[in-house]
Formats: sequence, structure tokens, C-alpha cells
Amino acid sequence: MTTKFPMTTRELYHSVGLSTSDITKIDDPTFVWVIAAFAKRADEPAAAFSDFGCALNLVKRVNAFVEGGVGLRPVLKSTNKHKTDRYKRLVDVGLTPYMVSFNNNRNGIELIDDLCDNLDELSVDKLMHNLNRIGEIAPVDLGDNLHGTFWAPNGHLAIKKAKVFKAVLDSLKDKRPVDFV
Repeated sequence: MTTKFPMTTRELYHSVGLSTSDITKIDDPTFVWVIAAFAKRADEPAAAFSDFGCALNLVKRVNAFVEGGVGLRPVLKSTNKHKTDRYKRLVDVGLTPYMVSFNNNRNGIELIDDLCDNLDELSVDKLMHNLNRIGEIAPVDLGDNLHGTFWAPNGHLAIKKAKVFKAVLDSLKDKRPVDFV
């Protein structure tokens, strides 16, 4: 019989990409903690946190499903380009950012084993603003490349949120502009 031993704190820190010198910065207030998928470039983090524990909790949650894993590293506050603690409240209440893809060809919504570059939740307002900004006026179409983040306590609920999002977009697509005579 084999017994699975829990990871030590040091092993956990190293599993998320922290070096020994990074670990010494945990209590240093001049640093923030950024997270990024290991498969992406290290200089493109998805989020920054002032609280090491909060950042570590998020990394542990997303490492349960992100292929290739997500890492954590310290960055000087003065050089950080991300809004610090933007997602702290979401992490503190136990939500996780799931990347969801909308596939018209397969008529489905699926979870992607990755971390979006932008952890802001996909919203109709933002999507419509972006479409109008680039000069595209309705109809709203969910092309095969539409994907985004949905924060939820689990993947099943992230899919449910994405289905509601798709239903709203579909209802907008069915609306036609009123012709004035």
C-alpha cells in the first residue's frame, strides 16, 4: 500500500516556480506577486497581488486544471504594470477564473485548460463596446475564436455562466435595428 504524503511548504513553493531567493521576498512589502501560465512568456502575467497568500491560493486552484501549470513570482511594486489586487475579492470568496471557449462549429461551450491573459470576466457590455469601437456594428457573432474568463467556484458553474452569456448574445443577434421612415 502506498501512502500519498502531502507536499511540504518548500516543495509547494518550488512547484509554482519560486526560487530560494524568491521565497525570501514573501514578507517584503516592496514586492507584489504576479501569476502567469508557465507556457506563456514570463513577462506577460495575468494578475498581480500584494498578498502572497492570496496569490498562492489562486495559483493552487488554477493549477488543478491549467495544462502546463501556473507560476508565481515576485516583482518590484515600482515595475509592476498590472493593477494590484484587482481580483483579490474574487479569490478571497473562493472563485476561480475558468477560460471558456465558444465553438459555433461544434455548437458548444467548453472549458479550456489554460489561463486567459485577461482575467476580467467576459461581459456583453465589454464585447459590444469592443465591437463598436472597431467599427463593427451588429450582428453579434460568436466566431470560433471567442473565448474569455468566467469566475466561478467550479468548472460546471463557469459553463452555466457562459451559457447565460451566449443566450444574451444570441438574443442581441436576433434584434434588428429599427428603420426610421
